[in-house]
Amino acid sequence: MFRAIRQRFGKLIWAVVGSVFALGCGLLFLLVLAPKQKAEARRLERLPLMDVQFVSDTSAGAEILISGRLQGERLIQSSDLIAYELDQWEVTQPDSDDGDDQPQGSWEQVELVVPDMQLSLAGGQLSIHRRDGVSLSGPLREEWLYASNSVGAEYEGEWLAEGSRRYLGFYNDDLVTVWGQKASADGVIPDELYAGDRVAFVQKKHDNAKGMLIAGISMLICSPVVLVGGALSALFGRRR
Repeated sequence: MFRAIRQRFGKLIWAVVGSVFALGCGLLFLLVLAPKQKAEARRLERLPLMDVQFVSDTSAGAEILISGRLQGERLIQSSDLIAYELDQWEVTQPDSDDGDDQPQGSWEQVELVVPDMQLSLAGGQLSIHRRDGVSLSGPLREEWLYASNSVGAEYEGEWLAEGSRRYLGFYNDDLVTVWGQKASADGVIPDELYAGDRVAFVQKKHDNAKGMLIAGISMLICSPVVLVGGALSALFGRRR
């Protein structure tokens, strides 16, 4: 009897913890992350159109948002990539012996290579400086190296072997939007390189804000559902 009471009490505690966690995450997305992302998108939208001369006349550290054709040296002998992120597919096996549980896969970054490059646009070329931790986004070029492994997990509706790798990056002459800061000498120190034009980049920021808002609302809705569901399970669930 006491064992059954402890089990039910444990379920109730987990329901409360889950509900509070969902509530906290929902409020964070709704009140902090989504407004911050929306404000960032609006700020980027208001930035003036920029060319080489504009960047040259701007003081060091100023925010830069500029689009052009990326130029650089090939980094891999068998590829045309001039900047890339290399990810590896890692698979986690289910903790339980339940046959319905499936292995779960996720991409782990192995390498990020963004060297010094040039951005060609009206009025000349602009130096894009090497920087660790640059974000690559948008519809990037993809190159795959498939592993021969019996262990794997589903990715986008297809089975993918553990250890498979993918390159995401840019080729010469790709249209790229660079977001970053004016370098102290010349050119731009990038924070993000987006595969597309300025309009698409700003729209992506707006879409991110909308996604965070929806996620926040969803979590707030889930919070009482988790609490009520857990409480009902604790009170009326079948004892093991």
